[in-house]
Amino acid sequence: MKLEVGEVVSLLGPSGCGKTTLLKLASGIEKLQKGEIKLNDEIVSSYNFHLNSNKRDIGYVFQDCALFPHLTVLQNIFFGIKKNEIEKRSKQIQNLMYEIDISNLANNYPHELSGGQQQLVALVRAMASDPKIIFLDEPYSNLDSRLKEKIRDQMLHILREHKISALLVTHDPEEAMFMSDKIGVLNNGSIEQFGSPIDLYLRPKSAFIAEFFGEINILEGIVQEGSVSTVLGNFNCSQRFNNKKVKIVIRDEAIKLFSATKINLNIKDKTNFIKSSYFGYVMEARLLAGSSLVHLSLKVDESNFHIHARIPGLNFFKVNEKVIVKTDPTQIFIFEQ
Repeated sequence: MKLEVGEVVSLLGPSGCGKTTLLKLASGIEKLQKGEIKLNDEIVSSYNFHLNSNKRDIGYVFQDCALFPHLTVLQNIFFGIKKNEIEKRSKQIQNLMYEIDISNLANNYPHELSGGQQQLVALVRAMASDPKIIFLDEPYSNLDSRLKEKIRDQMLHILREHKISALLVTHDPEEAMFMSDKIGVLNNGSIEQFGSPIDLYLRPKSAFIAEFFGEINILEGIVQEGSVSTVLGNFNCSQRFNNKKVKIVIRDEAIKLFSATKINLNIKDKTNFIKSSYFGYVMEARLLAGSSLVHLSLKVDESNFHIHARIPGLNFFKVNEKVIVKTDPTQIFIFEQ
């Protein structure tokens, strides 16, 4: 994995997969036992070399902010700056504080600040020494959802404006996609896939990656002559899967629903549309922010299959209503079991 100058890269993965450990290794807080870590093409960690963290020119924003409770905001920000550099850095720090709207909090103590204000102070402190790179260890995890959106938007604006490279640890895929130029997904201590947000979303290399970027439906089948048959139709796949059992991952938003009685097509098109369709029955629907989650029952050969569909806006389907079910092939992924 490589982080370029000015890029924001996220390490995404479930709890315990090694995200924070990787951050601590890169920052020099912990020692490396295997492999190499380079900063500006110079080795800073290997199995037989370790450059101390205070010599790596890295800013670190911890999950709990780690502000000193007995120091004011201004004292916290200037804490790690050498005395001979205080005057040099003072103007830039004052501009940063003004830009993030915390200049009026300079003489406050951490316990007098909100969680969001503490995170912004921690960011300014990390930037105060003009580091080459900033590490962000789940900095928004203790904030409520509305404040989280506001603070991360401010952070991203500051990082972009000052062209600062950043490595962000998160378990939230939406956060990673919003903040990042590239994302590395960790699974059991290894980076399973690294690339742009759109690459990971549209071209996941495994079911694990696909599932991490949204709710999914999982079907199974055996490939015959480059095709696998499911309750939602036949899907083409690679010939290398022939005669093998596969897992078909279908995103909730890949399921498209149409009223079986209100299709606005001419008679011929309507007949063809219905012939190539599958039918389901609405079990229930739940309104989410900007979309609705619909629970469906598909009856095939006297068996019921339960799947989910996420549709934009409000749900207008009624419980037990018969609906036509279509799928978007760009949101369907097939992996060998």
